[in-house]
Amino acid sequence: MSRWIVLIAISLALLVSARAESQLPPPLAVDRAIIRVNAGGNELRALRDAPVAFSSLEQIVASISRATVPHAAPLTIVRASPPEEIDYLLCVTSGGTLVVGERFHAPGADGPLRLFVRGEISRSYPSLSVPDGWLWLVDIPLSREVRVTLQLRAPARWPLEAVAVTTDFSQ
Repeated sequence: MSRWIVLIAISLALLVSARAESQLPPPLAVDRAIIRVNAGGNELRALRDAPVAFSSLEQIVASISRATVPHAAPLTIVRASPPEEIDYLLCVTSGGTLVVGERFHAPGADGPLRLFVRGEISRSYPSLSVPDGWLWLVDIPLSREVRVTLQLRAPARWPLEAVAVTTDFSQ
């Protein structure tokens, strides 16, 4: 009788183990430095350790309104139609407000060279109250159907050099 109990217990253990393995999500190839989300021919690239280049409104306004040499923006959207690239630049004020600026680029006639079109302040986000620092939820429209919410976190100290970026919708 005890042999039957042992056999039943082993069978149940194997069944539970097989069921647990089948419920695991498939492994994803994730770049540890960059979050990439693709939808509708568009791509969002977000640096997981995103630099905060500005600490005042005056600094970000002066920078986004002019063309600069190519650089790695902390957040970039590459749109398929109409073809354009949008670089998102970050500013955190002394009060903990995140200001997001946008630089729009069109593809150049010579291929990979991007032509500066315009720059503007996109929006600002007050920090959410969290015990371990500052938290901002940034909504990015990737396509008509897909919006990506990025979580930006940082210790509550100023000026900031970088924010940690995460999302539930990364691939």
